[in-house]
Amino acid sequence: MNKTATNEPGIPDSGVLRTLDATFQRLTEGLRTVEDPTRFHLQNPVLAAGWQDLRRRCGALRQKLESKVGRLTPYRDLSGDPLLDRPGAGKHENLQAHLAANLSRCRESARSIEELLRLIDADLSHSMQEIRYGIYSQDSVMQGLFHRGPSLAERRLYLLVTESLCHGDLYETTEAALRGGASIVQLREKNRPTGEILDMARRLRDITSAHDALLLINDDVTIAKLSGADGVHLGQKDLAPHEARKILGPDAIIGLSTHCAEQAAQAATLGADYLGVGPIHETQTKQHRRAVGTDYILEAQKASPLPGYAIGKVEDTTLDVVLAAGADRVAVCTGIISREDPFAAAEHLSAKIQAHLKINAPNESNIHG
Repeated sequence: MNKTATNEPGIPDSGVLRTLDATFQRLTEGLRTVEDPTRFHLQNPVLAAGWQDLRRRCGALRQKLESKVGRLTPYRDLSGDPLLDRPGAGKHENLQAHLAANLSRCRESARSIEELLRLIDADLSHSMQEIRYGIYSQDSVMQGLFHRGPSLAERRLYLLVTESLCHGDLYETTEAALRGGASIVQLREKNRPTGEILDMARRLRDITSAHDALLLINDDVTIAKLSGADGVHLGQKDLAPHEARKILGPDAIIGLSTHCAEQAAQAATLGADYLGVGPIHETQTKQHRRAVGTDYILEAQKASPLPGYAIGKVEDTTLDVVLAAGADRVAVCTGIISREDPFAAAEHLSAKIQAHLKINAPNESNIHG
């Protein structure tokens, strides 16, 4: 139906309303096309909930618009669409390409609506601008998960090394732990000259490379850059993750310590790739910070789409409790490096984690039912 323009003050002509109807429809369809695979294929409930929220906000905004100009559907005119019969873009090579195409569709549609709404109501236009920024933010997180997420996917045992806490030689301890199942190493040296830490990082880089493990540096972006480390782990008062990425580049793995759900919720938009979740228990490496307890493990999972490593006196005597609280990744320091046999300690912890994962593997029928 090609409805003619109304002469009521403040109501645009039928062409503008027809465009808004089509563009709102394209935006909400695009958001749903991203939301569903995020929920069922990627199985990331936090990210999926974010897309769902944006889609619902679009629907609410359309209702506000229609309260001013009347329903948009009567202006729909498929028979008059000059591009209706044009072929589509063709087959998508993979899920990432599929999502990228639909995210582009969402961004373009949101901007088009935002500009058209300027003809009607500035507040409505501003609301769409906020939705557009939300799309950008969600898109950035999703791109990070696709680009750097695979590097973390199966790395469940994260080792923190500090020379003064090692039972034996730092490098022999690290190599033994890697043979035992650790797959990420963080060099954590707080009170040594920068040159010494850089030398240590370079030696650890050789060891981790030989074991296909990641090397991260605690706090110091410069040492991470100069040593060729895979990335850096930052605290809440350190350089922001997105600023660190400007120095380290798009491939760097950047972790962020979090101690509450609010910090966990902000981590992805700040540019982090994973969370440090804790300290779960009181620990000598975090003497200045009170333990947050095991409840925070699930709180962090509900707040953030990023993987999280439970940290804080995680060792053989506490691992079962941490896993039972919902953890599927852990960061361990003295529970490995202070042991007489770091290989056996790492192997034992790794075996426990893998057994836990096997028991708690998602049931495909439940996912898609």
